[in-house]
Amino acid sequence: MKILHLINYFNDKLGYQENKLINFQKNNGHDVCLITSDRYFPFQNYEKNYQNFLGKRIVGAKKYFYKNVKIIRKKVFFESKKNAQCFFFNILDVIKFNPDVIHVHNCGTYTFISTFIYSFLFRKKVFVDCHQDQQNTRDGLINKIHHTIWKIIYKIFTKIIIKFLPINEDSKKFVLKNYNIHKDKIIISPLGYEKFSKKSFNNNKNLQKKNNGNELIIINSGKQNYSKKTHLLVELTKILNLRKKNVKLILIGNNDGTYKNFLNYKIRKTQNIIGQNKIIRFPFINKKLLRYYLSISDIAIWPGIPSITIQESLYLGNILMLPKNSASFHLIVSEYLIFHNNIFKTANNLIKILENKNILNQIKLKNKNILKKIDWYNINKDLEKIYENKKN
Repeated sequence: MKILHLINYFNDKLGYQENKLINFQKNNGHDVCLITSDRYFPFQNYEKNYQNFLGKRIVGAKKYFYKNVKIIRKKVFFESKKNAQCFFFNILDVIKFNPDVIHVHNCGTYTFISTFIYSFLFRKKVFVDCHQDQQNTRDGLINKIHHTIWKIIYKIFTKIIIKFLPINEDSKKFVLKNYNIHKDKIIISPLGYEKFSKKSFNNNKNLQKKNNGNELIIINSGKQNYSKKTHLLVELTKILNLRKKNVKLILIGNNDGTYKNFLNYKIRKTQNIIGQNKIIRFPFINKKLLRYYLSISDIAIWPGIPSITIQESLYLGNILMLPKNSASFHLIVSEYLIFHNNIFKTANNLIKILENKNILNQIKLKNKNILKKIDWYNINKDLEKIYENKKN
């Protein structure tokens, strides 16, 4: 198949869905191309928090190969950073590639309307994925207008849009509610992790336990802000240590603005109570180093909006804790792993897990079963069947 991926922003150095899918599809012998803008995603305070890791945000219009996949970056003539929308002329490149399948990443992307028209005229198969849900999308009049516009657009082009591909149940509900899509046109295509050799990581945890006794390590990575609720982990670490549990917290990521001051204050105050070495912080780090810290940790927790690191944390042997409203809550295998805003309740559940080997072993067994379903190889295998109408 000739498979075309269209996305507003493509980040070469990140392990997002689009990075993984184009790689696996190319390796499976398909002719794959991705068309995107001349810039990376407009993360908040990009220059301060991301530029050292990703490089300059605007990389320029160009054509190049990313892991043997052709990438076409087009010059942006208008951008709304607040809404993560950018506009660039792309239809001639779409026509030239002449794809069998067009995979549009993210619902409601205005710059690809011309592609819907092209697909309608030439009967191309279109698939639209959705990462949005009620938690990560703003309310308000403008968004209601936006959803109404796209409800009309999707109705017009319903014959050429074969499937909508939300990443989880919450995203599925979002598509049903906001775009009035029939449920038969929706199939979940989840986020996953890429298998890699764990040989070099296998001894990390044993060595960590040998050097630090029964120390328990909690880890969190990603952006740090009010929506991520990183400060709740600081409070949890304090409570567990005050209950004589030897717990260390590793925080990986950057923060800024008022939240930076708030989080720094919480950490300093907590360290004065339980010790400086109980909370360790790192800025954004490369994949190899991140995997090292994931391999020595025991519990990975995201109290607010989740991160792309969640699946990989499971693969490297962590227990996962998430709140009920998390977009990744489907990965939670025990009621003891629900992260409550009542931190004392969360602490009590965590202690129960640690003190009851039967509960702990059941959780680990269930995690292994989940991992079989969410590796990128199998996710892409299912997606290719969806492209070919072999899976409903």
